[in-house]
Amino acid sequence: MSTPADPVAQLLAGIRAQAQMWASAHAAARAGWRHASFPALLLEHGRLFTPAPRPAHLIPGAPGSCFASATRLAETHETLIYVEGMALTGSEPLGFDHAWCVDADGRVVDSTLPDGYGRAYVGVPLTDAYRRSQQAARATDAVLTVDRVGWSDNAAVLQHGLPAAAICDLGQRLPRPAGETDVCR
Repeated sequence: MSTPADPVAQLLAGIRAQAQMWASAHAAARAGWRHASFPALLLEHGRLFTPAPRPAHLIPGAPGSCFASATRLAETHETLIYVEGMALTGSEPLGFDHAWCVDADGRVVDSTLPDGYGRAYVGVPLTDAYRRSQQAARATDAVLTVDRVGWSDNAAVLQHGLPAAAICDLGQRLPRPAGETDVCR
């Protein structure tokens, strides 16, 4: 299998492959769940975001602290929105779970990856109220996926789905593979 030259296509192919793997590996245990996995949730609710240089006035967070660092940015800069999803860098063949912020134009403000390192971003932009409630309920900085503190995805969201009021309307909708329709539930 060749790797697509387009970073967005590469990231989406990886997310689709992971969603299929999770769906087949956990078919019985997660029968009836809205999403079998975090990658499956991203395919339904995720949006594309544009990589951009980090504003010079922002101090980068430590590597591995993306959830806490993105939370800090969203709390201290009212124009930034917290996003949780997957990112692709130039050095990795697959995307990885990540958090960042975006501005009102959907430009990424990544506080932990080196400037210019992120090549593609797919994530769910979350409202401040939803982010705060989920972080408090889970006692972790991650809202939807795994971080160093909470070693499991948000099972309640995977089972029941995201409430419409949880998502900010930012970013570009994901392109659908040929032959796949965008079905609203």
